[in-house]
Amino acid sequence: MNWLAHLYLAQPTVEHRLGNLLADFIKGSVRQQFSLEMQAGMKHHQQIDSFTDQHPVCRHSKTFISPTHRRMAGILVDIFYDHHLARQWSEYSDVPLAVFTHDIYCSFQSYSGWLPADIHVLLDRLATEDWLTQYQTIEGIEETLSRLSRRISQRWQRPVNLCPAVEDWVTHYPLFAQDFAQFFPDLIQHCHTLDQVGSKDR
Repeated sequence: MNWLAHLYLAQPTVEHRLGNLLADFIKGSVRQQFSLEMQAGMKHHQQIDSFTDQHPVCRHSKTFISPTHRRMAGILVDIFYDHHLARQWSEYSDVPLAVFTHDIYCSFQSYSGWLPADIHVLLDRLATEDWLTQYQTIEGIEETLSRLSRRISQRWQRPVNLCPAVEDWVTHYPLFAQDFAQFFPDLIQHCHTLDQVGSKDR
């Protein structure tokens, strides 16, 4: 799942949410510099990703991605699923999406704990450009893929353009929506189990 789902599924504390959000950016022993709650959020993110990658419904969704982008199918499906979560938000939360995202942005910007400078830049852009509610529209998904393409291009030091994959998603839009509706309750239940185990360990 992508950022909106990770934040929805995180424990409702700023550090657990930050950990869930930043797990893709902070790897290995560097994580030990952060609070135990943030480390728990990063672990939670990884557990969600592992469950998602192995789920048969998600594997089914990946078959809709054309061979050109098949290598990135998992990431693409994560982003497309976040669109369907944003569109169906009221089915999963009593808190309106705009209120949820506003509270997230405010809590991140007022967080007083230590964070690397580049993470502060990321969180400022997240809020000022309202990345989370962008998932509601096709144009917002295109912008998300454009940002991701730039990031991957810098990492791989060669041009990467994931934006054309939107065509695969739009072509199979009803099937993606159906897969998401089948998969997401399973993921919610999995996270409830993780939370119960985690509360026993604390």
